[in-house]
Amino acid sequence: MTRFASPVSALIICVNEADMIGPCLESIDFCSEIIIVDSGSTDGTVECVKSYIAKGYPITLLHNDWPGFPRQRQFSLDHASQPWCLSIDPDERVDDQLRQSIVAITQAADDKIRGWYIRRRDWLKGYGYAHRWVLHNRLMRLFRREGATIDLTARVHEAFQVPGETGTIEEGVLLHRREISVEEDLARANAYSSLKAVTLVQKGKKPGLVRLVLSPFGNFLKFYLAKRYFLCGRHGFVYSMSVMIYSFATEAKLYEASDDPA
Repeated sequence: MTRFASPVSALIICVNEADMIGPCLESIDFCSEIIIVDSGSTDGTVECVKSYIAKGYPITLLHNDWPGFPRQRQFSLDHASQPWCLSIDPDERVDDQLRQSIVAITQAADDKIRGWYIRRRDWLKGYGYAHRWVLHNRLMRLFRREGATIDLTARVHEAFQVPGETGTIEEGVLLHRREISVEEDLARANAYSSLKAVTLVQKGKKPGLVRLVLSPFGNFLKFYLAKRYFLCGRHGFVYSMSVMIYSFATEAKLYEASDDPA
């Protein structure tokens, strides 16, 4: 497989990812273009990226002050030039099977499918990558550049959208590895739930007592049983509980916002 030969622009947004971005870049060396948008790293991330540029990686390194997740991703898309785009975070890696799948898809003449969902396998602290029988989350990450958009009103869990038919890549996964303690996970759930609640308020979403009561428990069951995180033992239980806490915090903050005239 020839390096840097696939007609794909990899899109990466980052800040302070010096310990993560190197392996990410090495896993996408099939892409003919890599767009990296940094929002002010101070930990050596920029220097790390420049070392890969010196090795011949086709990287365009840009700076853009942080405007929020969706606008930063849109900024990266605006600078892409290849017909296909791969959205990837610094703490993610393309495994060998996914690499082969992406190369085959982007080199095929058929353009019937405009976007592809990719399964992401998360790393659970103390356990490792989630059990292979877990039903991993599907994310829209590979798509044709032409016509792709993103919801600029979203503050978290933003995703690119494409017109036309979509599919799911069955062979290969994104490996999502980041060591997150319970304390860090709860802090992130608190921050993300605030962003999510603001987005819902701005979209006119009203709180509901039934949703406040049932949504958190329903999300726990979805991840622990339906997605089979019980296969990961106590680590899967903790992971599913964190999803439940995030769901509850979002609904509770939506209620709080509805009671606050400001």
